[in-house]
Amino acid sequence: MRNLSLGLFVAACAGIVGLVSADRLSHPGNLPVRRAALAEPSATGSIAAAPKAAAVAAKPAAAAIPNGFDTERLHALMRGDPIMPSRR
Repeated sequence: MRNLSLGLFVAACAGIVGLVSADRLSHPGNLPVRRAALAEPSATGSIAAAPKAAAVAAKPAAAAIPNGFDTERLHALMRGDPIMPSRR
């Protein structure tokens, strides 16, 4: 009796899912209206294109660590190397 009631419950759930899916497929909702893509203002001529600026020279890397974070010490810690160098 327990198996029969469980089977009926599962069949009823599957039937409900099937009927709702069929209803949704037969009555699609309002599809969203897509707006036309607007052209770039400089391409239409409404705004003049900005003149190209000269390329900025790359800055050399700073020798010291500005924020105090030491990547080499972190990598050494992750490798298991001792943090502090041995004193002589």
